[in-house]
Amino acid sequence: MKIPQVPKGLKAAGKRFWKKVLSEYELIDAHDRERLAMAAKCLDDLSEIEARVESDGRFVTNRYGTPVEHPGCKMLRDNRMLFVKIIREIGLDLATESRPPRQY
Repeated sequence: MKIPQVPKGLKAAGKRFWKKVLSEYELIDAHDRERLAMAAKCLDDLSEIEARVESDGRFVTNRYGTPVEHPGCKMLRDNRMLFVKIIREIGLDLATESRPPRQY
């Protein structure tokens, strides 16, 4: 099967993920490919946020001079959870059919 073209706007991490998943899984439905594109975008965002948090440090000083958690840390948590949910929704987290996707 030919791997579909990588969606525009994806960066290195997202492109690698897109190609890797589509080389291992056959995602025919358009909605699954759209979800895959969203997951790939999450990985791109995670890479960017992680780099920023790493350069600034996990804690920053607010305007009152108090050390607080970097705002990017919340974004990291949110993007990681979103990525996991998308992967679960597509069904890529299932090595076997022993556990069906969670019903919402």
